[in-house]
Amino acid sequence: MHGRKAACTLRGGWNRLQLRRATKAVAAVFHEVGKPLELQEIPLPDKLNEGELLVRMEVATICGSDLHTVSGKRQEPMPLVLGHEGVGVIERIGSDIFSGNRPRHRGWKLQEGDRVTFSVADSCGLCPECTLHKLPQKCVSLMKYGHSRISEGSGLNGTYASHILLRPGTHAVKLPNQLSSRVCAPANCALATVVNALDMARLPRYGANKSAVVQGVGLLGIYAVAWLRKRVGMDSVFCLDTDAERLKTAKRFGGIPLLVTGDDQDVLERSRTIREMYPRGVDVAVEMTGAKHVIHEGVQLLRNGGHYSFTGMVHPDSQLSSLTGETIIRKCLTIRGVHNYTPWNLEEAVKFLDEFREELPLESVLSPTSYRLSQINEAFQQAHTGSYCRVVVDCQNI
Repeated sequence: MHGRKAACTLRGGWNRLQLRRATKAVAAVFHEVGKPLELQEIPLPDKLNEGELLVRMEVATICGSDLHTVSGKRQEPMPLVLGHEGVGVIERIGSDIFSGNRPRHRGWKLQEGDRVTFSVADSCGLCPECTLHKLPQKCVSLMKYGHSRISEGSGLNGTYASHILLRPGTHAVKLPNQLSSRVCAPANCALATVVNALDMARLPRYGANKSAVVQGVGLLGIYAVAWLRKRVGMDSVFCLDTDAERLKTAKRFGGIPLLVTGDDQDVLERSRTIREMYPRGVDVAVEMTGAKHVIHEGVQLLRNGGHYSFTGMVHPDSQLSSLTGETIIRKCLTIRGVHNYTPWNLEEAVKFLDEFREELPLESVLSPTSYRLSQINEAFQQAHTGSYCRVVVDCQNI
């Protein structure tokens, strides 16, 4: 069943018990830029290969990359099931010992009925990127959930669906009972990426390491503030953004908000404010905006020997004409580019949420309403307004 016909048949007629017994998944399929996502049935596999997990999705959150895809700013193979952030319950575990597939790493810890989040990327675990370079997110045979055509594999490749099929090379993490699925949903993208970007072992090994500047406080920036304050233990984390409301949220996570208005005097005032507290400059700067023009200010605010983490500029328009080799050399800077994350970063992200669940306002970055899967287009409309860092989709409420 395809398109609107599927939507009419499914809306309001399914409940949780029926989905558990279903032979078909329900997915929101993206066919073309400018066209709404449409509900479609996709057959569930009769048999799972060794290491595969069939996960019944509970909730998903709408990431900025999906907003870029539906608006045509990002190219993906279509049609596809979008969505990579989410939480679900393991419904079936593949145990076909004759399949020849590599068993899931530490898969013996997982059981049917476990509530899990999972890595955005599926990787082989055998190539040099996965082993020697410790970059499984750059695997030579990489597959990313929410970014693969529906004709690839089972088709259950995205989180905007009642089910997702996790491949053997996808890391899955069992979630603590005390954490809600809503709060955990963005962990496997935004928070895990922040954990990678601000890996404790990569931050400055010498000096006070008490201060940082975070440029851009979307969800990654807000999580960066929380990580720097709570995990790294920094005294001061300055937050720079053009959105006053997001700065208010960042303040609740421990940041010092500084509004960006766009004129030269504004830059001087921010520098003066920061250098009154840290005359030699801050230890760490984090670029989370995606805007190349912020780099000059970030470099200027860093102390000698400072660390600059590049995370946001994942697009072609990112030529760094304002940054010179002389500046990097004379200030003895470390610049690290970070894209996605590793399985151990995801493990750390879940631990962080659990450890600080009572200290951080984790629900404040989410839409108060969870949209039904059949309301996916309304959810996207809400996400495009930017009112919330993440809009939540209830994948079991069709």
